[in-house]
Amino acid sequence: MTSLQIDHIVALMIHAEQLLLQASVTGPAKIMTEEDKAKPVRVQWDPERSVRLEMLPYRSTQIGVSGVARTRWVEEWIESIEDVTAMARSLKKVLDEDGEMGEEELIIRGLIPKAKVYELDQQLRLILEMNER
Repeated sequence: MTSLQIDHIVALMIHAEQLLLQASVTGPAKIMTEEDKAKPVRVQWDPERSVRLEMLPYRSTQIGVSGVARTRWVEEWIESIEDVTAMARSLKKVLDEDGEMGEEELIIRGLIPKAKVYELDQQLRLILEMNER
């Protein structure tokens, strides 16, 4: 068995609202309707994890883009792409050397971004089934 070598890690800044207006929520226990299947964007809620891969008490989304939305994704919804490979490798090195370093210190050192809360309007909250969580 060979190990996977990751050459680059990128961070995407996206125009999320336009993208999410076309979304349906999916997951292991959800039965997709025909209307859900016709939507070009899929959102799945997953447990969020810390930099040490510990489960956190809130969830984050994975977003999948298919079919006709791919072109719009590339041409309209991606605001910027940043190569964060060096930052990720530095983060791993620091965590390997000092497993006790706190999140605030990692933010100060520029090794992780400060988390932001994004407020969504009621329409997007309904689409993403956030009122049910």
